[in-house]
Amino acid sequence: MRLLADVHVKTAYINALRSEGHTVERVVDIDTLGPTATDSEIRSYAQAEGAVILTNDAKDFAAFDDHEGVIIVPQTEVTAGAVAGAINRIERVVSDPSSLVLHATNWL
Repeated sequence: MRLLADVHVKTAYINALRSEGHTVERVVDIDTLGPTATDSEIRSYAQAEGAVILTNDAKDFAAFDDHEGVIIVPQTEVTAGAVAGAINRIERVVSDPSSLVLHATNWL
């Protein structure tokens, strides 16, 4: 699963996912997006690139009714390994996350 990490996703989560073999791009590292990208710009980029958005912004991203898929990760002290495990389980069980909003904490 290709993931696009929103601005406030913890670096530890991104590193754990990468160590599990996931392709994770960070919004802040993409020249056309960067740290000031709007939610709509992030969504458009994810759709164009076939990526699932990884965010802790449940309020804004869960509201999109047309998106490439969203996984909400916690802002709390959930370990990076637990988040990576949850996303691994999502990937094994959900064959097409492109129209879903999933909460990683439901898969811990």
